[in-house]
Amino acid sequence: MDVRRWWATGQDPWVKFVEAFLVANAVAAVLSLVLAPGSEDWFTWTIVPDASARLLAVMYANAVLLGVIALRQPDWAHARVLVLLITVFALSATVMTLFQLDPFRAHPWYHLAYWLGGYAVLVVTAPVVLVWQERRHGGRLPVELPMTRLQRICGAAAGAAMGAAAIALLVSPARFSDAWPWEVAPLTGRLLGVWLGAFALAYAWALWDGDWRRARPLYLAAPVTGLLLALVPLFHQDDVRAAAGAELVVYYGLALLVAAPGAGLLAHPRARAARRLAGERA
Repeated sequence: MDVRRWWATGQDPWVKFVEAFLVANAVAAVLSLVLAPGSEDWFTWTIVPDASARLLAVMYANAVLLGVIALRQPDWAHARVLVLLITVFALSATVMTLFQLDPFRAHPWYHLAYWLGGYAVLVVTAPVVLVWQERRHGGRLPVELPMTRLQRICGAAAGAAMGAAAIALLVSPARFSDAWPWEVAPLTGRLLGVWLGAFALAYAWALWDGDWRRARPLYLAAPVTGLLLALVPLFHQDDVRAAAGAELVVYYGLALLVAAPGAGLLAHPRARAARRLAGERA
């Protein structure tokens, strides 16, 4: 692969910078949260219990996957829903952090500086890139391959569930924690709320846009993310509350709805016919 040629063609280099920076930051977060959950040194604040650390690891693993998917898109039209998600998350996470500084104060100042510095890069670049590229190549684009009813239902269900959970986490993480299988600290809960809320807006955008090829990048990560969420309580049963049956139903219900857009990846009738025709011509 010729990296220079790849960088100069397809998406604008500034779009690729935003996507690549997200991947680099998220990889570092995944490694620290997976290899040293609960550590006071390897992450910017101490996350307890370990189940919550691994839950954030799933969030950042999702960011890695979406960033790689975005980098593989041929143009702005197919990447823009993911850049929208990145922009909303970066802005919201930064604002949320400014109101949740207490956990950072228990650590050296450079932990908070690293945390805010990483997001600051995206806060400065992502919104500008989003507006700039939308003005050049975006807006209301023609629908070339309409989304099927199944794809719309799955996207709407995931967006509604993630949006509802986001509101609950942002408004009162303590009350949400009561319905969760383990205790969730306010900063952890609100960061998860920001993540889920960004996804809810991205799904709303994809449904408004209506084109399956442009929505597909968003849907691709859903089944993997849902599966990883489902594994967290299984690997951290000691952190799960005793007699947490109802709470686990809530948790796995949300995980299922997060994964639901994966059903939309079933071959689109028109796309399948186009591939068959291309095979016959070859």
